[in-house]
Amino acid sequence: MLYIKPDIFGLFRVTLVGVAVSLAPAHSSDLVFSHRVEAALTALQRSGDPIISELCIAVAQAPADVSIRPITDDRSTWHADGDRTRAHTEPADSRPKSAGRDKPAAAIVFLPPEAVDQRSSRWKDGTFVHELVHALDLSSGRYDRDVTVRERRAVFMQNVWRAHLGHKLRADYHGQFATLDYQEAARRGVVSEIARYIFTRSDFPPPR
Repeated sequence: MLYIKPDIFGLFRVTLVGVAVSLAPAHSSDLVFSHRVEAALTALQRSGDPIISELCIAVAQAPADVSIRPITDDRSTWHADGDRTRAHTEPADSRPKSAGRDKPAAAIVFLPPEAVDQRSSRWKDGTFVHELVHALDLSSGRYDRDVTVRERRAVFMQNVWRAHLGHKLRADYHGQFATLDYQEAARRGVVSEIARYIFTRSDFPPPR
């Protein structure tokens, strides 16, 4: 059940069994973001794809909190590379990502508002799904030290979503390395098996 309520700081939060959206006060236009996140989470859960539905449930049931915030003019919400349009997920404990996590840690997802606008290309390309995987890895204590492993996991699930929508599959991570794991899993008929691996482990299965 999703609901909106003010917290002790006068902010409003949308909560889905532990998934919170941190917002400005009620008079702010950022309330539009909260409603879109609420609708986006519901749409993912009801998408008809069992893997995407399970992702939402897993995030909601993870031991540590997950907060979702809009990227704004405030530079503290921007990606570390200075790109204010780039979604990113940060550990709330301020430790470096390279330390990995084998215990649950609260996660903060920063999204460009269009990533939860179901009319936009950012919604169709699975930006939100990608970041939910990072949030799940942090909040469940399965956050690998290796950025390549983390991103392969997230892009795999992102491609699950893209395939569900009939959208072009992602083949690389910002040109840094190939992300063809979903394509290979689909060829072999083991997409659900790899998804189960991601839901229960912190690494990525070796190629067969």
